[in-house]
This record gives sequence, structure tokens and C-alpha cells, in this order.
Amino acid sequence: MIEKILAAEIDLGPIGGQPSEGFGPWGTLHLFRDVDIAAGYLTSILSKIIGIMTVIAGIWFFFILITGAFGYLTAGGDPKKIEGATKRISNGLIGLIVIVLAYALISLIGNFLGFDILNPQEIIKQLGP
Repeated sequence: MIEKILAAEIDLGPIGGQPSEGFGPWGTLHLFRDVDIAAGYLTSILSKIIGIMTVIAGIWFFFILITGAFGYLTAGGDPKKIEGATKRISNGLIGLIVIVLAYALISLIGNFLGFDILNPQEIIKQLGP
């Protein structure tokens, strides 16, 4: 025998589901009402993006360094392979140094100008009403 299943028997709650974090009319963030909350979320997103990009770049240059070292080990005395491997090693080291120096330079410029470029929340708060 076939049973009838009625979807109307299940309470789906209010339209839009349960209130949760979000930007829409049913969201609880209310970003357009409070500049501090909006600035906090914006800086959080920017910080995460910059952090992820820095980590990915560091991993990439470390990978270049490792592949260059492996190429040097497997060169077998061939001058062209040794030259290519040493170029990869030096490029990997230069890339890692550039990442660290860029982060330090941005911090130094921010301190020189009087605000923290790496933490833009205060700057965004000053832009609000």
C-alpha cells in the first residue's frame, strides 16, 4: 500500500528560514545600520585575503626552492642543469625575501604616516558619519 506524504505537515518556520548571519532582510548583521560592524567585517575580509595570499606566495616560493634543490641534487654534474637549479634556488630565496620585505615595508610606511595600513579598520571608521 502507498502512503501519502504531505509536505505541509512539516513546519518550515518563517519565510527565509531561521535568522542567521547574512546581509539580506532576514540576516542579523545589519551592516547598513552600524558603520563599526560593517568596518569590522570589511577589514576582517581584507585581512583574510591578504593573509591567504601571503601564505600561498610563501608556499609557492618554498616549493620553487625545494624543486631547485632537487634539480641540483639530480643534475649529475651537468653544468646546464646545475645552472638552472641554482637559478631556481635563487629565485625561490628572492621570492621569500620579497614577501617578508614587502610586509615589513608596508608596516614601516604605515608607522611613518601615522596609521596602521595592515589594520585598516580605524581608517574605515573615520570615513563613516
